[in-house]
Amino acid sequence: MSKYISIFFLTVLVSIILFFLFSFVFMAGGNPAEEAVYTIGAIIIILLSFLVSQFYYLIDLIKKKL
Repeated sequence: MSKYISIFFLTVLVSIILFFLFSFVFMAGGNPAEEAVYTIGAIIIILLSFLVSQFYYLIDLIKKKL
């Protein structure tokens, strides 16, 4: 179970790094909607990281049954 938790945190870390890297490149202005984009982006990152870790769990579960 700790394998999937580490996969989750690894994907969160990599996604957040890429999110901020690309946001600094593409959002150079002082737009007030920038905070909303960061908030929504962070929520999406966490949800997608959870899905990635669940996919790894399902793949391992299917491998054990076969």
